[in-house]
Amino acid sequence: MNALWLHRMATYKTLPCSLETAKKLIEIKSARQAKLLARYGRPFAKINFENAKSIGAVMLEEARCAKKFWREFSSLLSKTGFTGRHARSSDPVNHLLDIGYHHLTNETKKILEKYDIPMALGVLHSPRTAKSAPLAYDLVEMFRSDIVDAEVLKFFRLKKKLPIEVSNDSIPYFLHDINERLNRKFYLKDFKQCHTYLYYMELQILKFIKAVNHKEVFMPIYLPSRHESRCSVKT
Repeated sequence: MNALWLHRMATYKTLPCSLETAKKLIEIKSARQAKLLARYGRPFAKINFENAKSIGAVMLEEARCAKKFWREFSSLLSKTGFTGRHARSSDPVNHLLDIGYHHLTNETKKILEKYDIPMALGVLHSPRTAKSAPLAYDLVEMFRSDIVDAEVLKFFRLKKKLPIEVSNDSIPYFLHDINERLNRKFYLKDFKQCHTYLYYMELQILKFIKAVNHKEVFMPIYLPSRHESRCSVKT
């Protein structure tokens, strides 16, 4: 285990910049949720951290924002009977969300492992068990809506007959489509090149690592509003 990183992360959590970084993580999550809902003409107010002076306050505001997001999300899947986000629930929408989030978290873990970054300490989340990975749970927040929420909406809205439960046969197809999204290319202005979403994830995580190492506020990169026109041409 990288003891130096754990020491740096433990120190970082005590600094004022840690709170600002926590806000950045949730702001990106909220912005990507708003982007997703906007595609379907659904409103979503910008998250407000004006009165958030602690990590607890940030998480409270995130919970309020999440409640509003899932209400609008539910309205887009009204025919499924989906009433809100409930982890480990047996209904088909929550079941696919669980599967997608687990897959995306594993992709996040792979990136952290690539750079020998332990996941035992996070900014937002705390470990619940010895196997918990709070840092991965923190970072995956930025990517959930772009990949999993978007694919779940597509999966159910395209179906003429809605399933009562998710069959084992449909899960591989769902994960295949998730991977297709991860490999979709976006034009990143910072590099003036097209890169996959997975590469974008890696860049965001490296920006976070840099912030911790230098005791700075996390300064993320942002995806453009469009990508197909610049990145769909095969070379």
